[in-house]
Amino acid sequence: MDFDLVIQGPLDKTSIDQIDQLSHQFNNIIVSHWSENDSSLLSNIQSKNVIICNQPTPDLQNTVGVMKDSTLFYSISSTFYGLQRCKSKYVIKMRSDEFYENLSPLKEKLIQNDTKLVFGNIFAKAWQHSYFHIGDHLFTSKLDTLLDTYSLLYNAYYGSGNGDIAKYPWLTQGHPSKNTAESILAIAFICSNHEINNNTKNKTYTELFLDNFDVIDINLLGRYVACWKHAGIKYTPDRNRFVWNVKEVGDMV
Repeated sequence: MDFDLVIQGPLDKTSIDQIDQLSHQFNNIIVSHWSENDSSLLSNIQSKNVIICNQPTPDLQNTVGVMKDSTLFYSISSTFYGLQRCKSKYVIKMRSDEFYENLSPLKEKLIQNDTKLVFGNIFAKAWQHSYFHIGDHLFTSKLDTLLDTYSLLYNAYYGSGNGDIAKYPWLTQGHPSKNTAESILAIAFICSNHEINNNTKNKTYTELFLDNFDVIDINLLGRYVACWKHAGIKYTPDRNRFVWNVKEVGDMV
């Protein structure tokens, strides 16, 4: 299958130490991190299909419409730069502080309908909590659609130094208390997914969601480390095993 992997965020041994074991599952692995990170952490990687890119940590004071204590734009920026180095038709995005041993079930779920974004169910929430609250830790889709999605997000919040946030009122509706990073990503994906969204005016929110997204239980992906960073919790299959009510996309709506 024609997949690249983007590992985004500050360099972290959780993902770095597993890159050689993951490399056979991908055409390329792109590590997108901050230039201030300790690059010596990368020195033991043996795989030849690894691409390293870095950029300075974004200054949130130069963003528009982003809470200054939020990590949203950090994620947008490191993912966007990583996607620009991808070469394959499909991309899996993974956080640098996490690891999933077998990503084949995620790939297979996408191939069933490759117009969608398929996300891991970690922190995916039902609509009673928040509309469009997908999981944003781990997901996969077509490269071209993800590039459009992250270009939209990057330019909305930063752009050429001024930001284009006024062009996207849906990003700021209820901001900052109601819109979550997950729902913002989901709506940006819908806006960018021209392949199936040429006519959205007559579709309900539920129809748009089901048209564009699918979900997979991370417990199907072999060994893993998943994180709730703010709470300092790590989930693994044998300790703090991650169990979530969302197993199928229909569980959310």
